Amino acid sequence: MKRIKQAFSRLLTRRGRIHASRPGEIPARGEDADLKVGADTPDAFGADASDSGADAGVEGESVDFESRAAKRAPAADADVTVRQRRPLPGYYPARRIPETMWLGDAVDVLAPLVAAVGVNSLVALVGERAPLPPQLSARIRAFAHAQGDEILEEAQRRFFDNPGLDTLVIQAVTRWWKLPVALGRVYLRGRIVLGLDPSGVAAKTLPRIPRRDYESLMASYLAIGTAIGWFRGGTVGVHLWYRDGKKFELPEGHPTPHVRRLDAPRTLVDMAADIDDMYWAETTGQVVKITRVGQGQRRRWLISLPGTDHVDPHSTPNPADSETNVREVLGLRSAVYVGVVNALRHAMASEGVSPRDMTREPVVIMGHSQGGMIALSLLDRHPREVNVRGVVTMGTPGRRMRVPRDVAVLALEHDQDIVPSMDGRPRRQTNDRVVVGRRLNRPRTGPLWYAHSSATYTETMQLTQRRAQVSPESKIGRVVARMQPYLPQDGEDTSVFVYEIVQELLSGKNPTMRDTISVFGDVPEGAFPPPIRGFEAAPKAGSALGEWIERVQKSQKEKP
Repeated sequence: MKRIKQAFSRLLTRRGRIHASRPGEIPARGEDADLKVGADTPDAFGADASDSGADAGVEGESVDFESRAAKRAPAADADVTVRQRRPLPGYYPARRIPETMWLGDAVDVLAPLVAAVGVNSLVALVGERAPLPPQLSARIRAFAHAQGDEILEEAQRRFFDNPGLDTLVIQAVTRWWKLPVALGRVYLRGRIVLGLDPSGVAAKTLPRIPRRDYESLMASYLAIGTAIGWFRGGTVGVHLWYRDGKKFELPEGHPTPHVRRLDAPRTLVDMAADIDDMYWAETTGQVVKITRVGQGQRRRWLISLPGTDHVDPHSTPNPADSETNVREVLGLRSAVYVGVVNALRHAMASEGVSPRDMTREPVVIMGHSQGGMIALSLLDRHPREVNVRGVVTMGTPGRRMRVPRDVAVLALEHDQDIVPSMDGRPRRQTNDRVVVGRRLNRPRTGPLWYAHSSATYTETMQLTQRRAQVSPESKIGRVVARMQPYLPQDGEDTSVFVYEIVQELLSGKNPTMRDTISVFGDVPEGAFPPPIRGFEAAPKAGSALGEWIERVQKSQKEKP
């Protein structure tokens, strides 16, 4: 049995290496990690491919082409020039593709963790419920707590060392959820057939249940969380705190944000650093930074969005919570989405933009984690409420969302970051965005936190921008060049706005499941269909902004 398993593993590994990537996906030498991009990257992106096998951590044999050529060389008196073979390109390791992971290997990785969690839970239960002396109970609880921390660290190490395992786990959970969903459908059909549905609730609910596994799981979680009182988000409020050196008073009881980076960003790296700084704001709500660049017809906007504030299912005044995450993956409006749109409109109105022109002002958005979901969600709305011309996502589970072809989208995803896989889709080569991967070295503690940290993604953004400067004709260079004209140029006027987004919490009794079942009806039919052609609000070819962008791009290409 062991030999059969090894044979299948070799077969799947070979298949995975053939289909995982194409020539050109050569891990470039980073400082302490490897930067990788999609399939049709020019050769300039991986110019150092000849020695990338050992230093970059690419799996496979290391071949000495010079020694082979020397062995085949003719006699010394022969007038023949020895032709050396071109080194083969590097590839992603096979474990990067979830479908190539042997199921038995996944079980071997997860089984010890599941057993350890079960034993530790039993010990904690004994410390809580068993009739033992108080001192002994306290020692047992402390032991269980310490063991829980060790199990958590071990789980992080195992997921960090096995990229792709996170996608397999999400897919397994969604497939397992087929059973309760199927039972729910049978129950509703039974009530309809037996005439036990006089009010017609079952008849209305049955066609609303999503057919796809992942959408049905998320919709069920949203409905159950609302029914038991976890999700109580209400009216969304937006408060202006800072504008061009002037700070405004927030509502009573709201602490002053500790935002240090209040200057206009000049590069994409500056926008990533702004996001990392806003995570330390320590405010009641979610902080968002909006920058106005230019005046008149050349005016455009930059938005920096942080991610999830807390993963606790209970709602708080900060709307960057689990409810927003679930609603965004289902294509529903979330509190953060509404707050960002309202904050942008307030900033535009402050600059004298008419309500008619607010949907025409070009916007570039960078978001980390949940912030990237909000940015992609703004592209998936019809009609559009914001004219998004460029998006940069960092560690965002947005693989299910599609973007129009005329929008420049750059997605940064660390190989060991499990958050981008939370939508149940593995990383694949797509034509609607440029995906940049980076292979990290495992730290001593908290490897998954390190992989998803905004500070780590800021470093990756710096490496990405450096690669765009070195290889302007690569995929990275082309997508960064499309966003560059929207950033502030030398001597251009800018204005900075900082807003706080908060939500009111609903009070009273929890709604019934019958009242919350309408959530299923809000899920889009088919779940994220392709965008409709023709609704893009792109700048006209003859407009001053369009001509100015063309001139900036032309001048950048002419620079040596």
